[in-house]
Amino acid sequence: MVKPTYILTKSNVKGKRFKIIMEDHSHSFGSKGGKTFIDGRTEKERQAWESRHKKDKNYNSKHSGIYHSRKLLWTEPTLDKAVKKYEKEHNVNLILEID
Repeated sequence: MVKPTYILTKSNVKGKRFKIIMEDHSHSFGSKGGKTFIDGRTEKERQAWESRHKKDKNYNSKHSGIYHSRKLLWTEPTLDKAVKKYEKEHNVNLILEID
């Protein structure tokens, strides 16, 4: 079975940082001006972010922006590590198209 390919790129939605393009839809996520765990926020700040957002609607739905913020911006200290973890967890190839 061939793994699906997703693309991570810059978002064209005002105020959003990234867009993940999946097989039949996409999600823009992450605050354009915000700093996240991949940008050097601390473990304490990561935990605070998680506490603030874990009750958000669609927090655990891969069909939402908050889910992708959590998985790609707040899980690992670098985007490369987060991408590798995401690929393994979702059994997909995730191509970065970020300048």
